[in-house]
Amino acid sequence: MTVLVTAASNHGATAEIAARIGADLTDMGIDVERSKPEEVRDISPYDAFVVGSAIYFGQWLKPANRFIEAHKGELSRRPTWLFSSGPIVGDPPTPGAEDTAKGDALAATVHAREHKVLAGKVDESKLNWCERIAVRCAHAREGDYRDWNAIDEWATAIGRVLQQKRPAVKGVSHVS
Repeated sequence: MTVLVTAASNHGATAEIAARIGADLTDMGIDVERSKPEEVRDISPYDAFVVGSAIYFGQWLKPANRFIEAHKGELSRRPTWLFSSGPIVGDPPTPGAEDTAKGDALAATVHAREHKVLAGKVDESKLNWCERIAVRCAHAREGDYRDWNAIDEWATAIGRVLQQKRPAVKGVSHVS
């Protein structure tokens, strides 16, 4: 079984989440390939998918949206999980309706097993002036709000489902 883990990321924080998910699945003995959504042309080699995007103003980034749109038929026929990264408001940051709406709609489109919203990271040194204004207007603070334990737990839950879906090898019995 080979899983594609792909995520659209403007400043790298969401890509780091995708890398962690991929590493967790690999640690569970699952074959993982990671690519940016805009680099994936053919998804036929993959048995399952974890697709994510940073969220800005409640929207997924264009490369992730395009990936979903281009492959929605195939994604809906294979195990697919979606994640959004970005809530940065609150203490701790918690997703609001605007953070979940787009991902939930995409999850329905591809019959995803789950859409998980994960807190994000704000590094003002990487933001353009428009993003800085938006962060200030949202009363957000600079910081890394990603919950790595929660990310690991979610990846492990995905891995358990995928391990159950592995085909049995002919001629090998598993007797306890």
